[in-house]
Amino acid sequence: MPGHDDGTLAAPAPDVDDAPPGDATRPPARSDLVRVVAVAVAALAQIVGSPLGAALPGARSVAEVSDTFATVVTPAGYAFAIWGVIFALCLAYAVYQALPAQHGRQVHRRVGWPLAVAFGANAVWEVVFPQEGVWLLVANGLILVTVTATALALGRLQDPEPTGVDRVLPTVAASLLLGWVTIATVANVAISGVHLGAPTGTALASGAGIVALVAAAAVVLDVSLRLRVAAGPFAAAAGWGVLAVALNEPPTPVRLAAWFALAVIGVGVLAQVWRTRRLVRTVLA
Repeated sequence: MPGHDDGTLAAPAPDVDDAPPGDATRPPARSDLVRVVAVAVAALAQIVGSPLGAALPGARSVAEVSDTFATVVTPAGYAFAIWGVIFALCLAYAVYQALPAQHGRQVHRRVGWPLAVAFGANAVWEVVFPQEGVWLLVANGLILVTVTATALALGRLQDPEPTGVDRVLPTVAASLLLGWVTIATVANVAISGVHLGAPTGTALASGAGIVALVAAAAVVLDVSLRLRVAAGPFAAAAGWGVLAVALNEPPTPVRLAAWFALAVIGVGVLAQVWRTRRLVRTVLA
């Protein structure tokens, strides 16, 4: 080849597609711009979704609807302040991935669409839930979409490990969102049950609440042990929801189940730190 007098062939240039997903960069394409806009719009929609849903004719705020259909597993109202942190991180990621230099990064190509779906489904949930009636049942489907899409994104962020803002930011945002909506799913299903006529304040209701909390703790434990990074934010968000249930004065058996679930979640994080011997990666990102 020209420029190689020794007769040897030059090593082929590395294919960016063979590079680790978190590091690869390719020239931006039109599809990248569509994805970037979708993530940004969905992240903004999450922020305006709740006030928009409450402002529609005949609707009430999410908190008012939640209080109306209060269950033994409804978190205390202050627990929902976590949405402020989640929304801020989601918006920060939306802004960061919209920077021109980020459009072609492979990490955004892998997780952008799942996160856009998760943010969008959550935004629609915020509009639908306050309408009550049959829309409470529709909200269950939307929250499951959020859980599934967020879990897909977080799974794709596990390998390679986060090493920069372009990976740490979506990892922490997705981890917190998944942890919170995991517990929110329990509360949402319970509210739907009350809407359909399930009894409240009975031994049956307490039993169902105990089963739901223990099952949620088992799910959080399993996921925490599977996550190689960011198990901490996931467990912290889920644990915050469970703690808010325990402190919301449910029946004593339900309160004890909530404390047990919280202990299981904490043990899961400690076990993962012990297994991996990597405190920062497990607890933070």
